[in-house]
Amino acid sequence: MEVEQMKNDNFLNALGWGGGIVCLIAYGLNTQQILMSTSLTFLLMNVFGCCCLIYYTYKKQAFANTFLNGVYLFMTVLALFEQF
Repeated sequence: MEVEQMKNDNFLNALGWGGGIVCLIAYGLNTQQILMSTSLTFLLMNVFGCCCLIYYTYKKQAFANTFLNGVYLFMTVLALFEQF
């Protein structure tokens, strides 16, 4: 059972790191004017990253971060609806 828990912890940590990295890459590409903040790629990167971070922070019981990422996801989804 301990090996299974370690696999779950590794997966959860990879999900958190992955989500954070995707959001940072999207932000970096935006600040370098490679991606516009209204582009589908930028918005979808943020949706993916936020979803990963929401799940990660929820499982880690870091509810302030879960809320913050939830708000960020909500704003991103609104932007998606406005654009498309």
